[in-house]
Amino acid sequence: MLVLGTAAVALFDGCGGAPAPRPSAPPWMGSPVATAAPSAAARPAELPVEPLRAADVTPGEAVFDPSQIVAILDDPRLTVVKAHVGREAFKGAADELASALREAPPKEPVEVAAWTYQLGRLRLQAGDPLNAIRAFEGAAATAWPLSDEARYHAARLLVGADQPGEAIAHLDQITTLDAGLVELVRARALAKQRDVDGAADIWERYVARRPRGWETVAMRMVAALLNQPSEARAERAVKMCRQVLEHSASRRWSTVARQEEAKALATLPHDKRKAYTHPDVAGRVELARLLAWSGQGRDGLKAADDAIDELEGGAEPDANLLCEAYVAKGKALEVLGRDQEASDAMGEAIAKCQTSPRQVVALFIGGRAALEGGEPSKAGKRLADLERIFPKHRFADDARQMRAQAAKNLGDAKTYTRLLSTIGDDYPDGDVVDDALFELARSRILDGDWAGAVRPLEKAIALHHRGRDYWAEGRPHYYLARARIELGAGEQGVEGLAGVIRDFPLSYYAVLAHSRLRDRAPDRAKKVLADAVAAEPAGHLVIPDHAELHRPGFLRAVELVRQGDGERAVEELDALGVRKGTVHPSLVWASAFLLARIESPSESHGLLRSQGQLWREHHPAGVWRSVWEVAYPQPYAEVVAKEAKRSGIPPHLAYAIMREESAFKPRAVSHAGAYGLMQLILPTAKRVARKLNLPSTAAALKRPEVNIALGCRYLSMGMHRFGDLPVMTIPGYNAGPGAPARWIKERPTADFDLWVEQIPYKETRHYTKRVIQSMAAYATLYGQGFDAELMRLPITVDTQSKP
Repeated sequence: MLVLGTAAVALFDGCGGAPAPRPSAPPWMGSPVATAAPSAAARPAELPVEPLRAADVTPGEAVFDPSQIVAILDDPRLTVVKAHVGREAFKGAADELASALREAPPKEPVEVAAWTYQLGRLRLQAGDPLNAIRAFEGAAATAWPLSDEARYHAARLLVGADQPGEAIAHLDQITTLDAGLVELVRARALAKQRDVDGAADIWERYVARRPRGWETVAMRMVAALLNQPSEARAERAVKMCRQVLEHSASRRWSTVARQEEAKALATLPHDKRKAYTHPDVAGRVELARLLAWSGQGRDGLKAADDAIDELEGGAEPDANLLCEAYVAKGKALEVLGRDQEASDAMGEAIAKCQTSPRQVVALFIGGRAALEGGEPSKAGKRLADLERIFPKHRFADDARQMRAQAAKNLGDAKTYTRLLSTIGDDYPDGDVVDDALFELARSRILDGDWAGAVRPLEKAIALHHRGRDYWAEGRPHYYLARARIELGAGEQGVEGLAGVIRDFPLSYYAVLAHSRLRDRAPDRAKKVLADAVAAEPAGHLVIPDHAELHRPGFLRAVELVRQGDGERAVEELDALGVRKGTVHPSLVWASAFLLARIESPSESHGLLRSQGQLWREHHPAGVWRSVWEVAYPQPYAEVVAKEAKRSGIPPHLAYAIMREESAFKPRAVSHAGAYGLMQLILPTAKRVARKLNLPSTAAALKRPEVNIALGCRYLSMGMHRFGDLPVMTIPGYNAGPGAPARWIKERPTADFDLWVEQIPYKETRHYTKRVIQSMAAYATLYGQGFDAELMRLPITVDTQSKP
């Protein structure tokens, strides 16, 4: 359907009719459309928002066909080069490609440039940066989408080769790349020229934008400043460290910033150091705020107490500073888990913040701390005040939900019901409304009052049909169907279960609905699913053309994918805003499939995961199957198949755990010290590794073949432990195997669906739903679907009632 030009991948072409000509340089690549992305409100209504079947495309209509993207090394003329790369023999690969360029180069100049760019990458992988520079400089000499990219790589390598002047000369020629990316290399070049102040100017501008990974740049700036010490540079370093403390959500970076700040302060003379270590009271309040909100509770509490002592010791303390100091103290105490003390501190803050906008924070955290600290009456009053004084604030609906919980804790069922039943009316756009209405329905169900659950479930459906969280899609519909059955309207309830299966494909609640329907009417369950799958249009997926797909950044991303440079392709797509949900859907679809072509599962599936509203309404069949395959990829397929079989677990369980634990990032490390694809902590890994004679160091756990083997065996141990309830392995993987065993003892005859809703750890409760949902997708795409192992969920946790 689409044509590959000899110079570049011709991803757009007419469909149907006579074959399109093979241009040496496609016109859209020579003069790309550079218009900005239209806002959601400004998009013309006629623009398509979904992929199309190739058969539905009008002859001559331009489309994007991801299957037509061909990697440079997949060119038949480069078979030997690719074989060397497969053996990681990069020097041999580079030499072969250099020989091909000399003896039988492509006819088109842009394809010569593409091969030369690939040569630069291979030289670099072979540890030959000087020849890599020459190759990139050669690739930059031709006008094509990666000309500036080649200049960028040449400049980056020249900095490393201590040739900063030449690097800057290359950077000065770049006109199309993200300015921040280019300027970071310029900063390194300036630092090499000992112009650390000029470099710091660039780093500061970059950090101010807060792009992904900004903390790394911030601390690089601090190190450079301290390597060429002066009083002014030390002060600049201190200020940058405090930016990290204020704005970073990472405790790791906050700790590093505190350590580097101490080094910078140590280089200052006493009087200047004192200004930072013993600032005036306003500075101490600010320091307390930074520490408390960055999760450093102990230091934040000390700083807040010092500031409060000084303020309250003065004749006329500043009311705003005293308000902020008490808020910081309350937050620090909450971080430390000292809820009752946090409640007391926030009580002081509420009194001191009467005229401050910070009062809403004091009321919210004060209410939460009082609730957690066993003071429901006090919590209810504070949260009611928040709703009354700040009815439009984003905390208001959260306050209502917590206020209802406080009423329940006080035994005031009437107020509990009133507060939750009206939350959708008062806060229709609130982010906790779905959960609050379900909480009310669940409480009725657990009391045996299925009739009382109907109204909140119906209201939840009316407000947000699909729900806000993907793992909760179909929740009110499922329990409403159950309520119909329990109340004697069996056929209506059965049709409700069928609707969940049909309308919320492979969601957690669809899996529950299928298990229940199969228990009651197995033929009906099978037919509903078969009919839903058959309703999806058959055919080959293509993506409607749009100006967004002709932007220079997307064209560069296409060429970077052909080069195998997924990291830079992702950066280009991020710069276009594909993760933000504000770009045209065609760009989202094209980007996800583009990344899938280079087997970048973390990025490709993550992109579709963040834009699930665009595809989760469809079953993984026909034109939509390829979308689901991108969202649920199978990286390391041979390893997973081998280790799942060896450990006796279904592969769809291994993949579901991997997807939820690490998003397929083999080198992932959690804040709790869990490593690799299946996020194993060292003690567990060591215990399992002994049985398999495998290494269990932190470094080894970042190797896919080791991590997958250990993770599969650990899952096998869980399935063996839970015997007739193997699905309990899933919450056990998150909370530890003892936790679900304990919860089963507490509720030994509970229905499985309600048992999951009562898991006391919110993280584990949501994790269990997400893993089962992912497991359903993997079993459907690559296995036996709902007939696969673990896919028939138990009706109750009583093993005597297991289907």
